[in-house]
Amino acid sequence: MNIKSKPRKKLTLKDIAKLISVTPATVSKALRDSDDISAEMKEKVKKIAKEMGYRPNILARSLISNKSRILGVLIPDLRISFFSEAVRGMYEEASRKGYETILMVHDESRDKEKQKLEFLSDINVDGILLNATGGKGNYPLYNDLAEEGIKFVCWDRKLEDLPFKSVTIDDKKASYELTTKIINAGRSNILFLGPNTGIPVAKNRFEGYKLALKEHGIPFKSSLVVQTFRNFNDSYKKMCSLLKKRIKIDGVVSVGGLITYGAGKAILDNNYSIPEDVVLGEFGDNDIVSRLGVPFYTVNQNPYKIGKASVDLLIKIIESKEKEDSLHNIIIESEIIKR
Repeated sequence: MNIKSKPRKKLTLKDIAKLISVTPATVSKALRDSDDISAEMKEKVKKIAKEMGYRPNILARSLISNKSRILGVLIPDLRISFFSEAVRGMYEEASRKGYETILMVHDESRDKEKQKLEFLSDINVDGILLNATGGKGNYPLYNDLAEEGIKFVCWDRKLEDLPFKSVTIDDKKASYELTTKIINAGRSNILFLGPNTGIPVAKNRFEGYKLALKEHGIPFKSSLVVQTFRNFNDSYKKMCSLLKKRIKIDGVVSVGGLITYGAGKAILDNNYSIPEDVVLGEFGDNDIVSRLGVPFYTVNQNPYKIGKASVDLLIKIIESKEKEDSLHNIIIESEIIKR
């Protein structure tokens, strides 16, 4: 027998108020332990609310108090373990400090990012942990939300010309060390693969790569710089094209996990060996790149620490009576690891 039951109506302050013949405002004040409500009334209201299974409407309460204790988290891609590990650090630290987190994914799309940011504003979040898309297309929106009182911390990716605090690694230094590791393995025809303009993280990694070449006396070759989208297919196709042109490549510095996986797969599919023919070095997602089944160098960016530190900084900005200008950007230490 198919029985369709009506969805249960959510209990409201009005329902409790009607039951005990008081106003909804009295019930609200009693549940918030307001000083102008008697101890007897507070006890009565709380007892009835508990018996009836009342749960407060967080969004309605936030409109009254102008504080939601909710943090929005924007990330580029759910498939990359760097982001999931960082978000884990954010969630655990926020929970420990009495905040909830809402995760939003923009998939490197400015339109999606705009949509997600507007949603977070609509639900009155106290702050946003932003891993932004490239370019300045959404800068006006960032400024508008900041003027509304929403606090921002940029994590992993800084924003130029905006005053938001950030939590990152030293990308230029890490890229320099990664490139140097490949040079010390006896390689001199090292490809830089991935975006190298736009967001500071990409530009800084490119600068670190060029600095390592220069300091080791290796001429910079524009033919060994290939811009790709941050995905598997584009890096796979472009790496295959390079190899078919017989361009000499004996090392790769890649800016991200999906890019690295695409490039590595292309190298293997074209009958080259890793690391015998090509040494692979990368930033990003070790879980994905490990599927290649070959050794490679990776920059351990300590994403969990980045996530935790980002939440700490954002909550400090939200709750601190100090001026935000007195707080500093945070640099998380990284290290080169052979996987």
